[in-house]
Amino acid sequence: DSSGFSHLMSRGEFFNGLPNIFPHCPLFSGNVIYSQLIYMENLDKVEEKLKKIVLQAGKILKKYFQSGKYYSKSKGGVDFMTEADLEVEKFLIKSLAAEFPETSFLTEEKCESEYGKYYQKENLWVIDPLDGTINFSRGNPHFAISIGLVDRGKAKLGLIYLPVSEMLYFARADSGNSFLNNKPIHVSKTHYLKEATVACDWAWDVKKRLNLIKWLTPLSQKIRQVKSMGSGAADLASLAEGRIDGYIHAGLKPWDIGAALLIIEKAGGKITDPYGKAMNIFNPDIFASNNILHDEILKLITQ
Repeated sequence: DSSGFSHLMSRGEFFNGLPNIFPHCPLFSGNVIYSQLIYMENLDKVEEKLKKIVLQAGKILKKYFQSGKYYSKSKGGVDFMTEADLEVEKFLIKSLAAEFPETSFLTEEKCESEYGKYYQKENLWVIDPLDGTINFSRGNPHFAISIGLVDRGKAKLGLIYLPVSEMLYFARADSGNSFLNNKPIHVSKTHYLKEATVACDWAWDVKKRLNLIKWLTPLSQKIRQVKSMGSGAADLASLAEGRIDGYIHAGLKPWDIGAALLIIEKAGGKITDPYGKAMNIFNPDIFASNNILHDEILKLITQ
């Protein structure tokens, strides 16, 4: 009867049983249908729960930042992590897994060196618990938590939170806007290179820094300012808000841009790699802009 069907629907049992009824039908394989119905049809609920969890995670980061009491350890080369990175990541995984047990995770501190198996994943949480670890460790409040909910390399939900300034950037694939603290934001309207500010940052892989130097050499002679602010996620959120006009980086990881690409897109910006090719979160090199200046800057950096 209809009440019984509704009961099964609410518990997910109907969809979990479909693979047994139609074992050779790819449409009903695994829990894909169940997962998509939960997250594509109910993003309001996901958004509400995610924001509450992230605000709690932000309190953990602020506690460590204000106390200055945490350990750090090397990740090899010039890269490192802090106790705060690990604790916030653990909290986010535990909290999101409890609320959304059908999802998977790709996170900075627990990821294998090769993450190709995640390329085709759906309902994948891509998490950077502390983007801007150097800033954090030096008493600079410009750092962020970044979380994207991703299907096959494309985010359907993205959130970037700066806990010290309490700035929360958010976008959804089913919305026409990006938001900062629930108010719509838009990229800048800068039209001329001589008035442009472009941010960049330096890869942990020091060899890739040479690519950035190659791109910046012609660009720096045409624009007003080049900035390096130390947090890719926070800087890309600044682009979405119109504080800067472009951002370029060689050697980003999926968790650096898992939220930012969607936030910039919904704010009216444009994102490609530095050669103009399409981006998803697994591309390591990025050029993002206010759209107006995109093609002109691409010509400069690839000449």
